[in-house]
Amino acid sequence: MEPKDQDIRRRFIGEHNCNFSVIAPAGTGKTTAITRRIADIVAHQSIPPEKLIIATYTNKAAEELRQRTLWETQKINGKLNYYNEIFFGTIHAFADQLLRKYGYFIDIVSDFEIEKNERSLWNDFLQSIEGESFIPPIIGKFVSREALYSLVMDHCHQKITNFKVDPQVSLPLHLEPLLEFSAKNNANIAKFQQNLCYWLQNQKILFPKINTSSKEFVTLYESLLRPAEDECSQICAFYFNDLAQRFEQFRLHKQRFTFHDLINFSIKLLNHGAAKNLLCDFFVILDEAQDTDNLQFELLLKMAQPHSVVNMDFFHNPPMPGHFCMVGDPQQSIYSDRADVSFYQKIHNTFTENGTAESLNFSVTMRFGQDIAQRINKIFPYILDGKNGQVFFSPIISGIKNSPPIENTFSDHIHGWLRLSSASFEDELSFLRHFFSEKNPRNFNISSWSEMAILCPRKNWLYEIYDSFSNTANMPKLQIHSATQTYSEFPEFSWPHALIAVMLNPKNHFEFSGILREIFGFPDATIARHFHSHDVSKITIIEQNLQNIRLKCVALSPLQILDLLFFEFDLIAKITAIREKFHYEINKELQLLAAESICGADFLFQLQKKSQEIYQSEWIDRDAIQLYTFHKAKGLEWPIVIIPFINRKPIPAPRTFPDVIDQKIAINKQQYEEWSDSYAYENNAERLLYVALTRQKQQTIFIDDGREAGANSIAAIIGNF
Repeated sequence: MEPKDQDIRRRFIGEHNCNFSVIAPAGTGKTTAITRRIADIVAHQSIPPEKLIIATYTNKAAEELRQRTLWETQKINGKLNYYNEIFFGTIHAFADQLLRKYGYFIDIVSDFEIEKNERSLWNDFLQSIEGESFIPPIIGKFVSREALYSLVMDHCHQKITNFKVDPQVSLPLHLEPLLEFSAKNNANIAKFQQNLCYWLQNQKILFPKINTSSKEFVTLYESLLRPAEDECSQICAFYFNDLAQRFEQFRLHKQRFTFHDLINFSIKLLNHGAAKNLLCDFFVILDEAQDTDNLQFELLLKMAQPHSVVNMDFFHNPPMPGHFCMVGDPQQSIYSDRADVSFYQKIHNTFTENGTAESLNFSVTMRFGQDIAQRINKIFPYILDGKNGQVFFSPIISGIKNSPPIENTFSDHIHGWLRLSSASFEDELSFLRHFFSEKNPRNFNISSWSEMAILCPRKNWLYEIYDSFSNTANMPKLQIHSATQTYSEFPEFSWPHALIAVMLNPKNHFEFSGILREIFGFPDATIARHFHSHDVSKITIIEQNLQNIRLKCVALSPLQILDLLFFEFDLIAKITAIREKFHYEINKELQLLAAESICGADFLFQLQKKSQEIYQSEWIDRDAIQLYTFHKAKGLEWPIVIIPFINRKPIPAPRTFPDVIDQKIAINKQQYEEWSDSYAYENNAERLLYVALTRQKQQTIFIDDGREAGANSIAAIIGNF
């Protein structure tokens, strides 16, 4: 029997001359629908392939779309030469291609660099203006040069407009009445006055704050300092914009661009009169549309316009029929720091209301059965209710009669609660350990531990669970996937890096000390004694051995050098002695870098560039329960999902000031709270919960510690449903 929404899916796949905005809730098969639409286009050759853009947010998602489309194309005997001309990739990757091919129109050379380390670029910029009075002293009281970095980068994100402020204005601070106010044995007022004197004499970012109930003093404070704070915010915005523009000119001059530059400069290219005729009438299929930011939307929608209006407002001059399709789910908009779900919804609503696009809803999921679907449909209409900026809930229909039968001792807790008495965090960890102690996957009716995931809203909780299990006997293994690691953190990478550095420079005592400490296990005191007196015979032998290996390396290629180092120092055995398994994915990266390097020095240079890159692990240990944050779990699924600590509030990261809020500069918490969306954090937390509760295929187990639910906690959001 076909799913109830099959006719809708057929329309999306087969009607190539229509624009669609598809709402695809969790598990409803959006990737399958997109790949089948592309394969159908290939089969009918209805769109010029060089004009077809398949855009998504991550390289992993783009590669999955590419591979699955290839499989669908081969199934229907589509033309592979046609398929090979289609662009699959991230929006940034497409912008990169545009600028390298057509950037000469706006004086951008094709061999520009993409700077992944934006702070390095910022520091180079600061050095280039060293000694210049690039910001007046009055602003230096509130904004450090390092704090300006985040503001400058927000300029790229939010396109903050220039403030019309006299650049010569100075900030008058008549604070004597506050200093002369009689404290009358009020310790809080006296402490504030002391802080105020210190603040006036030192470079401080934040204005001093009061903590007193004296109405007279609070009124005086508000009348004197609050106007100064607001004026300071406005002046900061003026100079911040000036600095941001100078930083952008520096990047253009050096031809060193950030990822945000790729989007900004591509939009500038589209508005260029001579270039726009080449960069129009494209056909865009956008995946994960709810995660697309405003400027990315602007780029893609202008690409899909006719060339005659490519520089016009896309709301009034929208794409032609068939030129723009997007698939998304506002319920899974969980990246509020980089995307604006309200802007995505504005595009959806405007285009569907004016006839530019037709709204389609995928509603049938094959991920879980009717019991889970009914529970989700019962809970979330009250949570995702469309109020105070929240999105509306889209019901889910299960295409499975029921979840697969579960027969184990924990069946009473399926989709339910394991309740504890009021407990501390350590008590909750103890309960989790007891829950899993001496269990095996068969107890949960799964074939391996990797079919179970523990999801947490905060990354730190994952480490607490991991450490607690690791230090307890007879516990399942855990594998953390939400930790951010660079290549340099893996001995499989860092040890060969250090050895090659010493091969090229025997006097590199820093790397040699690391080799002695990490590879050979010498304590720091012994290493220090050797460098002071050269009387540690074991280290002397290692130095001689390194000299002999260096002579062997002279006639070898980088790849041969890498193999020799692993052999001579028995690196695989030494690494597996401190780690359970050798990381062959990292080793493959090393071999690829070596094969692409010209010589040993070039290889070291490539290693140094790679060392600070983020490593994204795709490897799954079948013998380990998977640990993920809610964010990282998006797009994944498991038979069993466990959500612990549901009464705890996932406290957001503290704000750092100054901060950009609604095209204004907030220099303190009070301004931030007055200018920001008070519902934004709560709304995002509710959508995160939707993501977490739609990952399971069979079971969801909540761990309830019995305490009163904290605000924005999972238990508080779910309520009694």
